Amino acid sequence: MNWSDWYTDQMDVWRVQEVMDGKVTRHERVQVSSGIPCRVYQSDNKPVNMTQTAADMQESDHLACDISADIQAGDELIIHRGARLGRPGPTFRAFAAEPNVYYEPFGAIIPGLAHQEIRLTQRAYVKGGRDDTGGTDPAASGG
Repeated sequence: MNWSDWYTDQMDVWRVQEVMDGKVTRHERVQVSSGIPCRVYQSDNKPVNMTQTAADMQESDHLACDISADIQAGDELIIHRGARLGRPGPTFRAFAAEPNVYYEPFGAIIPGLAHQEIRLTQRAYVKGGRDDTGGTDPAASGG
């Protein structure tokens, strides 16, 4: 089995970095990589929280990707579900926790098991709406 085929999704990584604006240092979110193969493999789909003023959602998912992917705690990940399969799945925004890296075991019977697992957090106000591909529009859900 080719374990890289298990990664059916793709993600883009955005990170806060220091940017010099004249003599002032400010922090700006910049894209550091894109098209990284990954897979959301466990989803915690909680119901929408309804309040008097707004509806919001808070979910927690798990993502797996290759250990060569540079992911840091606090990175913003834009995940395109089914992108490596050519399917127009939903796109959503999440924030990464500290990655847990699992290296290849010595003398592994099945090579290619090395990966990292990242816990994701999503929190957004719910506005509804769908994009033309049938997926959820990240901008419509606060993303």
